[in-house]
Amino acid sequence: MGKENYLTTILVVGLVIVAIVLASSSNTSVSSQEEKSKVSVSGSSSVTVDPNKAEVYVNILTLEKTAEQARDENSQISSDVTKALKKEGVKDKDIETSRFTISPRYEYEDVIESGLRRSKQILVGYEVSNVLKVTTQDLEKVGNLIDAAVDNGANDIERVSFGLTDDKEKEVKQQAMILASNDAKEKAVALTANLGVRLVKPLSISESNFFYQPYEISVRSAFLENAVAEDTVINPQKLDVSASVSLVYEIR
Repeated sequence: MGKENYLTTILVVGLVIVAIVLASSSNTSVSSQEEKSKVSVSGSSSVTVDPNKAEVYVNILTLEKTAEQARDENSQISSDVTKALKKEGVKDKDIETSRFTISPRYEYEDVIESGLRRSKQILVGYEVSNVLKVTTQDLEKVGNLIDAAVDNGANDIERVSFGLTDDKEKEVKQQAMILASNDAKEKAVALTANLGVRLVKPLSISESNFFYQPYEISVRSAFLENAVAEDTVINPQKLDVSASVSLVYEIR
């Protein structure tokens, strides 16, 4: 009797193991059947737009015998420049200090000491540089802002940068991404056209890249000598914006 129970137990265990193996095999088969065929493509686009923001970098430089004198003179000129810019319609929040430095200025001259000629470093004073970043969305007034700054004591315009505001950048990015995704879809259609398969639906889409380079012009002191005599005119170029996406399609 005990032997019969033992054999029965072995038989039951064996049947359970077989059932588990068959179930596992069945699941594997279903998983394989559910594996989707797919094609991966990338798309790109390029959009040309007008800038709607300008940043003018105005430099006020002063040189005096002492650091305190150079600082005080610079402070007065910076105040005059700021007031002039505000008269042109620039708001307080759009005038920022981009860089401020105080440094000694040295010159070198040849001297003869103990019968030998050598170059000697001589302190001639202290130089203060205050760079103001002036932002405006009225691009037609960029020349007026430069003239206002120069007429009131600014002696260097480092550069003018033309770009996009945050809202405009988002708008252009959306446009560029739509064009890039359309380009990717066209490539997917072309790839599968002669293969006897069709596109079912996109499985995934991701942004690969979005880029634009603000357009900059250099306006140095040599140019400013002429700018004071007549109104300065600045005509910005258009901006090139590029985008790319990666797209995965299910195919059948």
